[in-house]
Amino acid sequence: MLQEICQVFYPQQNMNFNQAYNYILSLNNLPRKEYMSDPRHCGWYLLRLQFFLNLIGNPERKIPHYIHVTGTSGKGSVTAYLHSILQASGKTVGSTYSPHPTIITERWKVGKHYMTKKEFADIVEYLKPKLDEYIAKTPYDMLSFFEVTEAIGLLFFVRKKVSWAVMEVACGGRTDSSNIIPWKDAAIITNIGVDHIGVLGRNKAEIAYEKAGIIKRGAPVFTMEKDEKMLEIIRKECKKNSAKLYLSHPTPYALRPTTDIGHMAYDVGKMKFSYQNENYSIPCLGAHQIRNAILCIEIAQHLGISRQSIKKGLSRVQQPLRMEVVSKNPLIILDGAHNPDKMRTTVDTLHHFITSSLHHSDTRRNVNLLVGFSGDKNVAKMIKQLVSLKPKTIAVTRNTTNPFRKVADPQSTSKQFKKLLPKTKIKIFLDPKTALAWSKKQTKKDEILLVTGSIFVSGELRPQFKVKKK
Repeated sequence: MLQEICQVFYPQQNMNFNQAYNYILSLNNLPRKEYMSDPRHCGWYLLRLQFFLNLIGNPERKIPHYIHVTGTSGKGSVTAYLHSILQASGKTVGSTYSPHPTIITERWKVGKHYMTKKEFADIVEYLKPKLDEYIAKTPYDMLSFFEVTEAIGLLFFVRKKVSWAVMEVACGGRTDSSNIIPWKDAAIITNIGVDHIGVLGRNKAEIAYEKAGIIKRGAPVFTMEKDEKMLEIIRKECKKNSAKLYLSHPTPYALRPTTDIGHMAYDVGKMKFSYQNENYSIPCLGAHQIRNAILCIEIAQHLGISRQSIKKGLSRVQQPLRMEVVSKNPLIILDGAHNPDKMRTTVDTLHHFITSSLHHSDTRRNVNLLVGFSGDKNVAKMIKQLVSLKPKTIAVTRNTTNPFRKVADPQSTSKQFKKLLPKTKIKIFLDPKTALAWSKKQTKKDEILLVTGSIFVSGELRPQFKVKKK
């Protein structure tokens, strides 16, 4: 009886996942300086995050090894590849991803598993009184959503006793919350593109300066960037920090047979290639993914990881929403390309796949599109790239799950497609699930359905498919 009375007047304080998630989202109604409004030349963000980490026992200093990854394109893939390679080598490894494909817990992974809902709720419940303490003591303003998620990830990794953490930059680098980590075994700048013009900088040079900000004293730096002007900015930062720069400009690689017919090209969802007299396999599509894999091979070799572990890790990597094959008949591909650089590789990959299929029994030629874009991207350029696929049908939609991201107007997107493809069947859907149902009906078993334009749209639709874990 006493226990029942206590439960009425003193209910258990354990948060469930929804309560924890809503609490984190609710922090956005507090005034603060916002990173996406002015990420340049503002150390304020890292100072306030460091103040909070000091209050919770400095979890960032309890992880022995870090690899930090930035770049305009490929950073999520490189993070996933390195995570898998380190795991295959026997290390306890954690990694961060931004944005998450479907649910916030997919921002953090240890070993083969993402954070569970319960683990998320437990950590948020632990942080609640710490955030009260922070707001009472801090000389700064409130933490941002991204800063809180960085603290959550670091705590999660410490609780899981990871020895290596591969940290993906959310945006930029220099004052991104991930740059709070105190030391690095490697800093990686995949490339420099023009995404986030006006946010990170007014031109590529200013964007390069922000991304080069992840370079720390003595940490080796790896990049696939080839533009000499961008490389000079990176070299200058390396010199300032006594950091050695390694350029990953791969020697020629060769595609290996992936089908019984022996066609030297793509199999559905897999690529095999030879590099420096070694054979590798990756469960991904696209020549750009081979280049990402080669960068990771070179980094892993620098870290002293065996070739056997590198091969094993690459063959087992999980890559949500990077030309991810979720159905083979019809061929349905979920993709997160959201800027012209990424869209170019998506379109090139699909063109190559279609061309390759004409030489053997797989004769998939017709493409159907399901697209949704974020409002701050160069939508017109991506539409022109997608038009080259000559799609049979196009479903235009938007994401309904991300409260932080304004979407491109579906009406405007539809009009742009119609102007370039006046005879193509195009429909607008405000609900992406309805768009998917319509698109699947339009797609015959020997055709292709490509979902692209936004990681949030593809991520929202991913739970509609039974995706096998490797």
